[in-house]
Amino acid sequence: MKNYLLKSHSGGFTLIELLIVVAIIGILAAIAVPNFMNARLKANVARCYSDTRALAQAFDMYNLDNNAYPYFGETLWYTNIIYPKLTSPVAYIATIPLDPFTIRDTPQRAEAHGHYYPAWNIDAMLKYGWTWGGPGVKQANERGSIMLIVSSGPDKHEDIASQFTVLAYHVSNGLVSEGDIYRFTPGTQADSF
Repeated sequence: MKNYLLKSHSGGFTLIELLIVVAIIGILAAIAVPNFMNARLKANVARCYSDTRALAQAFDMYNLDNNAYPYFGETLWYTNIIYPKLTSPVAYIATIPLDPFTIRDTPQRAEAHGHYYPAWNIDAMLKYGWTWGGPGVKQANERGSIMLIVSSGPDKHEDIASQFTVLAYHVSNGLVSEGDIYRFTPGTQADSF
């Protein structure tokens, strides 16, 4: 007499076992993917702080050698004019870093700044009569800052274009919050305006 109740298992997984494994993988993915994306965003913010500090130091070294920060007359105070002076003929910085939060769909920005951190000689700009950047930029200049380096930050929206509201990015407002990452030189990182 054969015992049909003691049938051996032939080595496959049952449908329920497979569904449990898929559910566990889904739960782990739902936890891990957002954490990975946040870690990547935090790394890019840290990179912005580091890059803007390196650019500020290059501007300061240029100033030591030339007794002035880069400016070449009239409205020639912005990125595509001043950055080449940091790498040639004297290399104050080996390469100009790219902004990880570049706004790639704005033709005017690409024309004046490329995919680099926008930078301006705010002293020359304000003397020329431009009010761009509003009171925050003017106050920084009154405190002695000459150069401004900006990243649009994680929201990828350049907030400094406003003449009245200038928002400084700060992680305490949320990882992807409004505001730009600013560094003045001489000066420091701007956490508020």
